[in-house]
Amino acid sequence: MGYAKLLPGSSLRITLVTKILTAGLLVILFLFVLLGPIPIPESMGVGDFRAYWSAAYLLSQSENFADAEQLMAVEQAHTNWEGDFAVITWNPPWLLAILLPYTAVSFARATWLWLVTNIVIVFSGTILVWKTLASREKSQNLGHLAPLVGLLFLPTMITLWMGQVNTLVFFGLAAFLYFANRDQLFVAGAFLVLTLVKPHLVYLVLPIIFLHLFWKRRDFRLLAGLVTSMVVLSALVFVLRPSFITDYATTVATGSLLGWETPTLGGVLGSYLGWEWAKLMGIVILPIVVWLWWRYRERLHLNIWVQATLLLSVVTAPFGWAYDVIVLLLPLLQIIIWITEGRYSRSEAVGWALLLLAVNLGAIYQRTLGINERDAFWVPIAISLTFMGAYYRLGRLDSHSEIK
Repeated sequence: MGYAKLLPGSSLRITLVTKILTAGLLVILFLFVLLGPIPIPESMGVGDFRAYWSAAYLLSQSENFADAEQLMAVEQAHTNWEGDFAVITWNPPWLLAILLPYTAVSFARATWLWLVTNIVIVFSGTILVWKTLASREKSQNLGHLAPLVGLLFLPTMITLWMGQVNTLVFFGLAAFLYFANRDQLFVAGAFLVLTLVKPHLVYLVLPIIFLHLFWKRRDFRLLAGLVTSMVVLSALVFVLRPSFITDYATTVATGSLLGWETPTLGGVLGSYLGWEWAKLMGIVILPIVVWLWWRYRERLHLNIWVQATLLLSVVTAPFGWAYDVIVLLLPLLQIIIWITEGRYSRSEAVGWALLLLAVNLGAIYQRTLGINERDAFWVPIAISLTFMGAYYRLGRLDSHSEIK
């Protein structure tokens, strides 16, 4: 039985119909997410998002988003908050500019939409990381593993449950590396603004990024992209609340972020040994890292510098929480990519994989015991040591093959 040959016009019509149907399905899906039932527990995604949404809501009304009394009034009236104190967000104001669209709907609907957004961010970010770092065809074909790893990582689970915004930091770094590796530096710089919603997590990363690219290329496109994004977000906040800098500065000045017991190296040293000064160890570490960069700037690729400084930033940050470790999906995925590329022997590959699995399962088990979150400090340290070991072993194997 013969098949009629499609005319060029028929092929174009089929393509057009396919695109229209696809677009229609996407619109239906979007409307369902936006307007349909919310199929999650009421407490899912509420925790920290309550503070973000309430502050963004006040900004949308041109009110003082940093005022504790106004925040508490909004939280009690709109988010079912029963506490007698305000849940305050310490993040820079441009985060609120990003979240402004979510204030157009009720808090319950906004929580659901932010959960969906966070899941999309994790999926997209992990795929970008995989596309950027996977250099061999064997690993490129296993890109579907990236979102699976991302969602099964304990900090991701906690982030989704709490409605956190640290996913923006991860996605900002993932997008930066993706575009920087394609020499689209303006776009790469524009995405870096997302990392500034929690700048303490990248306090070592950003200086090294700019030093490395300026030294290598003498190119100002990266800085232009970042400045442009910051100006746009800041202008939006300024239009709604001209005194936003004073408002935010007042809140930060009266806060006590360094007084919290957090799962960072400085937090643990402060809690157990009384070394409160250790929370500011970054003042000493930053110049050391800059010196190390200068010494090894010719030997290491920007991708490795970003991952190494990110690990060190998270471990030595002045404060941070267990869910913030989600940003370490970047170096974690790098280890898995090395494994899938066949860079190690079978026994070594199994060993590295089991070690990563043990870290995640250990963190999950510890979480079920309900211990003080401060004692989860070992997770980023364990990931850092695993990354260092895997990278060192990779270098040894590569040098050995070159000798042969």
